[in-house]
Amino acid sequence: MAAALGRRRWVTPVVALAAVGVLVVMVASGHLRENQQLVRTTAAGVMTEVPAEIDRIELHGGAGQWSFVRTPDGWRRAGHDPVSASLAGHLNDSIKFMHVSAPIRVMERAEWTSSGLREFGLDPPGYTAALYRHDAPVVIAEFGASNPQQVLQYMKLHGRDEVYLMSRFVGEEWEQALREAAGR
Repeated sequence: MAAALGRRRWVTPVVALAAVGVLVVMVASGHLRENQQLVRTTAAGVMTEVPAEIDRIELHGGAGQWSFVRTPDGWRRAGHDPVSASLAGHLNDSIKFMHVSAPIRVMERAEWTSSGLREFGLDPPGYTAALYRHDAPVVIAEFGASNPQQVLQYMKLHGRDEVYLMSRFVGEEWEQALREAAGR
C-alpha cells in the first residue's frame, strides 16, 4: 500500500511536467498544432471575389424582381427596411456557394449548341441572380432546369459561352431567397 501511494505522488508531477514540455515545444516551434477537424474553404466556385465584397444583389424570377443592398447593419431591400434574418442568411449562403462550389461539369459551346439552351431550361432561364461590387457586375448567373435525378442544375453566366452543371443546393438557396423575397 505504501508503495502504491508513493507511485501516485509521482504520477501527478510527471504528467504535469510532460504537459508543460508539450507547451514549451509548441511555443518554441512558433505555432499551435492545427486542428485537423477544421475544413478550410477555397475559392473553387464560379465567383472568385470574396463573398463579403458583394454589396448588391438583383434577383429576377417568375414572380418579380428584387434588389438588395448590403449596409453595415446587414442586408436591406434597395431603399427599404432591413430584410428578415432568414432572408439575409439565404442571401449570404447563396453568395458563399457561388464562391466555393465548383461546377460538377462545364459544357463548352460546341457541346450544347446542337440542342440549344432551351434543352437545359436556360432559354429563358428560370431565374437570374446578379451580384455586384461597387456597382460593377461581378457575376450574373442564369439558373435553368435540374437534371432528371434532381441533384444537379444547369447554370449559365453572362459573358461566357459555357453551360455549368452545378450541385442543386446552390440553386435551391437562391430559390429560397426568391420565395422569401416574394413573401411566399
